[in-house]
Amino acid sequence: MPTNPPIRILLVEDEPLFARLLLTLVRGLGYVPVGPVASAEEALDLYRELPRPDLALLDINLSGDLDGVDLARELQARQPLPIIFVTSLADREHFTRARALNPAAYLLKPFDQTALEHAIELALHNFAKGLAAVETIIPPTGEAPLNWGHDLVVRECIFLRERGRLTKVCIEDIHYVEAGEKYCVLMTAHGKFAVRMSLRDLALELPATRFAQSQRGYLVNADHIDYIEPATNTVSVAGTVLPLGRSYREALLSQFRLVG
Repeated sequence: MPTNPPIRILLVEDEPLFARLLLTLVRGLGYVPVGPVASAEEALDLYRELPRPDLALLDINLSGDLDGVDLARELQARQPLPIIFVTSLADREHFTRARALNPAAYLLKPFDQTALEHAIELALHNFAKGLAAVETIIPPTGEAPLNWGHDLVVRECIFLRERGRLTKVCIEDIHYVEAGEKYCVLMTAHGKFAVRMSLRDLALELPATRFAQSQRGYLVNADHIDYIEPATNTVSVAGTVLPLGRSYREALLSQFRLVG
């Protein structure tokens, strides 16, 4: 069975009723809540513990010396992570301060589970891909969203949709990918993961400098290749012998430094 760690979300909210609502929503979406806590100081104490959160849901209007924007700055100084602000403050001043930190989303209260689910999925997906992403204020129904773009930090992992949740899989843990009829199976150090997409589309999500096609139905991680056997048209990847198509063999060999 897969043993990849679940996605952990830090919850910082000083309104007790809304804190309980956030806790219920996050658990209902299949994520592991860290907290909730009511102050920036408590949040920083939680963040020092391992494993650290993968994402933070922060209220802006917190009591104490640090508000939610200050807290986000402190968290990102320790380690980059996606930030989602949740607030009832719709004024321009707070929005401008929050925007300067390039949050993944700015959710105006009240919002529903669907809005939160979409915000979390986009935050994790864009952060993992490390591409230029569009941040969105999700306003009350009927209002047009305000968008802006920025560059995000590259993180060496992808997130797979799996039974209503997003499962984090590190690139370095993927040994190879095998194509099925309507899905692909990722063979990793922690088990097998199925994803409903074609091998061609999945290849676009993986770094081209580390993955190569060994046969029509296989992608292999070059870091885990044990040996290549041209005589039998096979390649061993993390102890598993896979077929090496003739039309793919030369292209694969040309990417390696051959000695002797």
